[in-house]
Amino acid sequence: MRSLFRVPTSAALLGIITICGSVSLASAEEARVAKVRKPPSACVGLDESACGDKSECYWRKATTLKSGKMRRAHCRIKRSAKQNAPA
Repeated sequence: MRSLFRVPTSAALLGIITICGSVSLASAEEARVAKVRKPPSACVGLDESACGDKSECYWRKATTLKSGKMRRAHCRIKRSAKQNAPA
């Protein structure tokens, strides 16, 4: 009696793996492209004098974290300005 199922050859398995791999790569690429990044706030990249001129920004001084890492001084957006900003 003959078997109802055939054992796939190595070439057929390689083709199936290639097709599945390219499909998963394509879907990963689409997911990465579909992710929309928010624009940076108005305070990003400003120096200390420009940051002080804007009412919605404040200057954060350089500090040392508990781990010993130094955090540089930078301009930040105030929480109230961030929450009340028009969408």
